[in-house]
Amino acid sequence: MSESIYKVRTQKYLKPILETQLIGISRVILGLPIDHVFDRFKTLLQAENTEQSIKQLFKDTYRRNGVLKGVFAGFSSQISIQLFKQYYRWPMMILIPKYYKELLPNTWIENHPALHKGLAGATIALFESFVTCPLERIKCQLMTQHQSKSILKQLWINEKTLSHFVKNLYTGMKAMVLKQVISWTNYLYWDHKIRYFFKESPNHALTLPQIGMCSLLTAIPNILLVQPFDAVKTAYQMEQNGNYKQLTILQAFVKVYKDKGLIGYYAGWQLRLSQFIVQAILSTPVMDYLERLHGLPNEI
Repeated sequence: MSESIYKVRTQKYLKPILETQLIGISRVILGLPIDHVFDRFKTLLQAENTEQSIKQLFKDTYRRNGVLKGVFAGFSSQISIQLFKQYYRWPMMILIPKYYKELLPNTWIENHPALHKGLAGATIALFESFVTCPLERIKCQLMTQHQSKSILKQLWINEKTLSHFVKNLYTGMKAMVLKQVISWTNYLYWDHKIRYFFKESPNHALTLPQIGMCSLLTAIPNILLVQPFDAVKTAYQMEQNGNYKQLTILQAFVKVYKDKGLIGYYAGWQLRLSQFIVQAILSTPVMDYLERLHGLPNEI
């Protein structure tokens, strides 16, 4: 009897985990090339105090370093990050909200209907910040360096000892945690809220026009709330970060404002908006399908 129960429980969790992991990896293959270009030039605009247009920055980058070392700088690190992220993200995005909704008392859910989404977002954000901060640090260095060089070797030469080397890899960790918590809780809440606003019933699939509207409407609050934290994270993790890495979060926010004004918080917002819409167009129907299949598709 116990063996049969074990098999049922294994099938209950193992199948959705494997399915969501496979879909997550497929999502990377489809979206990564264009996603990387958006991220690359958004990061450059955040790092450099420049008045160049996106078009001119693209031309200068291509002219200076070509396609592989210019336009696609940091692509190898981006592949590692995205494959790793998508491998664990989709199971967590589908199953953690379900877990919290089953765990929390019904009265809590009734009084705070988005609580399970908020807790899931915070859980994913804390986990992701810790495990991906070193990769994000390397990616940001590769994207903002002016000369092609070995990043890990350079970081090791600068720090000398293992403890300082590890600390350097986790530069910007606090800013990243803030960014990720706001991003994840914001995304899971608005994605859920907007998707179920368009649905006639929780078990209905979204139409293509509805997917497009959901993608756009989810992107807008994300840009407004998350972009300033992303700009500060880039300031901590970019190659020329000497003026930022010893500052507190509040001091870093103030310095970005003093150096670049309010626009400094939203540098590259056009690219980030385009990037997020592309991501959402790929992710919204997948999230909707997996949530109907394995999650708890109830309105909040």
